[in-house]
Order: sequence, then structure tokens, then C-alpha cells
Amino acid sequence: MTILAYDRTGSVRSFDDNGRLRVERTPISKANICLYQGREIPDHARLGLNPDQSYRLLRDPKELEKAADSFNSLPVLEEHVPTSADAHPRELTVGSTMDNARFESPYLTVGMVIFDGPAITRIQSGDQKELSCGYAYEADMTPGTHEGQPYDGRMVNIRGNHIALVTKGRVGPDVLVHDSSATGKAATTMTRKDDTPTAEVPHHEEAESALNEAIQKALSADRALRQATEEARRLVRPLVGEVHGMESADDVYRYALRQSGMAADSLAAINQAGLHALVQTRLEAMTPPITHAPAADETATGYTAPRRY
Repeated sequence: MTILAYDRTGSVRSFDDNGRLRVERTPISKANICLYQGREIPDHARLGLNPDQSYRLLRDPKELEKAADSFNSLPVLEEHVPTSADAHPRELTVGSTMDNARFESPYLTVGMVIFDGPAITRIQSGDQKELSCGYAYEADMTPGTHEGQPYDGRMVNIRGNHIALVTKGRVGPDVLVHDSSATGKAATTMTRKDDTPTAEVPHHEEAESALNEAIQKALSADRALRQATEEARRLVRPLVGEVHGMESADDVYRYALRQSGMAADSLAAINQAGLHALVQTRLEAMTPPITHAPAADETATGYTAPRRY
């Protein structure tokens, strides 16, 4: 039986022209230490863990970074259900993650699109407005410390399984691990609808403010990156035509300059402003000099029309 862990966070939402709900980038997991009951940890019997004892597990940042790609193109479901190609819950599928998952310490982030109208309505009404990711992992029960805090073991070999829309509740200041309960009662062996975990992380206003600030900074940086990239594509169009498949303005500029004859080595250490200036220089070299037409009161040929009386 596969044991999945579940992380929860608030969503950042927008809509496209077709009414689909888009989450361009949102934290779905975090590198931190959380409490787990022994029974919740995969292979706990083989590892010699007490099923009723609490263990501090680190969601290892290096493991999250390695796992980022596994959270691309995952199904978005209306509730937590383990998925596979052989057992895909079509009736619960309301969207998909994008292909932009990445680890931005300490957060694992990804974008997604929700294309089911009723699900969007429930999100807007508040009935289902949070996002929660489900994933599998293996436990390495080697103790250590992370940022000065002790842990009993690490999550390794993390593999994304799905993203779920969950009802609002147990709102925390950060990426909540809602399978680790302060009461010590939780269930992450997801085989029935009533197995939904009920855990909560203590709320801290300072941490909530820091999370909101981090989300806004990440969104602003992502918007600025996309705007700069689109501007670069527009600028180099006269040089090399349409440019696709590049995710930064620097890459677009370097590609255009290489295509126009500059050596790749000569461009490696140049920043974005310098690359932009070089592209402008190339464009100016392509533009023929402007010849001013004679003004209305200037004689271009030296011919003077005879005066009429």
C-alpha cells in the first residue's frame, strides 16, 4: 500500500479569456521539519518504528529540488485520491499542473490550470479554495539537524502524485502539512473518502506575513521575467524572426546576437542591459539612413516655373 503525504497552501488565482482558472505559480510544499506518527511513515515496521510514537521528519530541500520535475503535468483532483495510469479518477479530475515546477528555497512551486466550471465556482464561493499536493516518499531514519533544529529522519526520493482542491479550514501561515496533527491523530493512507487528514500547524502572524510577502515577491519576479522575455522576443524579431522555447530575455538576446554573427564566448559575461544595447546596435545597422525630402519651398531641380499674368 502506498502512503502519500499531503501539503496544503492557499492559492494565487487569475482567469484566462476562456474563464479557466490559472494559478501561475504557488507554493505547494516546503523544506521543513514536521511531526509524523510512526504508522504514517512508509515501511515503518521494517524501519523498526513505534507506530504510536511521533517522529520529526525533514522534507529535505535537496530532495525537493530533485523532485520538482515530478510535479509537472500532474492531475488536479477534487479530493485526495492516489492516482496512476491504471487507476485514474476521471470523475474527480478538474485540471492539471503546468510544466514550470521548480524549487525556490524553501518552497516547491508550480503553476496549474482548472478547467472545470463547477470546480471553479466552488473555489470562488470558498467551498474549495486551497491547494494541496499529494506525493510519495521514502524515509531515511538517520538523525541530524536542519537550520539548528533536530530531526529523526529525512524524506527522500520524493515523487509527485497529484494536486487536490480542498475545503477551506485549518488555515496556517505557511505550507501546511495537514497530515501532522498536534493531537497525534492523522491518516495519510488514502484509500477511502473519509481518510482525509485533519492535522494542523500552529498559526503565527509573523510567519503568515512572511509567507504572503514571499509569494508576492515570487509573483512579481515571475511577471517581470515574463515581461522582459516578451519584450526581448519583440525586439529581436527583425533580426531573427519569432523566437520560441526560451525562458529569459538574456537567452533571447544571446540567441539573436549569435545568429547575427557574434561569437557565443564573447556574450557569456554580458548582462541583460548590455545584451539589449548590442541588439539595438545591430538593429540600427540594419536601418538605412533617412533621406529628407526637399521642403515645399526648396528647389530640387533648379527649375523655376514661369510666372503667370
